[in-house]
Amino acid sequence: MKLVIFDMDQTLVDFISVHQQTTRQIFKQFFNVDAGLEEVDFSGRNMADTFIELANLKNISREEVQNNATGLLETYESLFGQNIPKDGSNNILPGVSDLLQALAITDKVVALYTGDSHGIVKHVLSATKLGKYFSFCVYGTEARTRVEMVKLAMKRAEEITNFKFKGKNVVIIGDSTRDIDCGKEVDAVTIAVATGPHSLEELAAHHPDFLFLNLNDHSKVLAAIG
Repeated sequence: MKLVIFDMDQTLVDFISVHQQTTRQIFKQFFNVDAGLEEVDFSGRNMADTFIELANLKNISREEVQNNATGLLETYESLFGQNIPKDGSNNILPGVSDLLQALAITDKVVALYTGDSHGIVKHVLSATKLGKYFSFCVYGTEARTRVEMVKLAMKRAEEITNFKFKGKNVVIIGDSTRDIDCGKEVDAVTIAVATGPHSLEELAAHHPDFLFLNLNDHSKVLAAIG
C-alpha cells in the first residue's frame, strides 16, 4: 500500500492568475500598496510565509502582517471565491484527470497537501470537481513547513488504513524544489513536474527520483508511483 501526496497549485491545477489578482486586492486593501504574487518565490510555500516575504519587499513589517493575519486570510478566501471561475475544468493541468481516475481504482491512499487554506482549497475543488479523488487534505494553515505537512499526512493516512506509511511507501508529487527537498527528508519517492515556476533545470538540481515536463503521459507517472 502506498500514500500518494499531491501538491495542488501548478501541479494539478493552475489558478495562479486568480491568486495574483487576489493578492493585489488584499495588499491594496490592507496596506495600500501595489504588490504582486509574482514578485516572490511562492511555489511550495504556505500563505503566511508568502505574505510576510511580499510585505517585507514592500517595507511592511512582519508584525503588521501578523496583527492582520486573521483579516487577511478571511478576506483572501472571500475574494478568491469571487474571482475564481465557477467552471474550473479548463484550469486542470494536462493528464491530471486521467491520472487521478487511474489511481482511484487502485488501493493507494491519495491525498493533497498545499500551502493554501481550507477555504481556498474548497473553492478550487468545487470549481474543478476534483475533490472526489482525495481521501483528505493537509493545509498550509495546519503546519508551517512542508515536512510537517507530510508527516501529518502520513499520520492521517495511518489512522484511515491502520497501515504505517514510511519511506518509499510515500510518494510526493509537486512542481517545487521544496516538494523534492521535503520528500527527501522523509525518504519518500519524489516526483517533480515542471508545470510551475521552477524550471526543469532547477528541479533537476535537487535530484528528484523522477522528473516530468508535465503529467500528460499519466501511464509513465503511474509507473513512477509504482
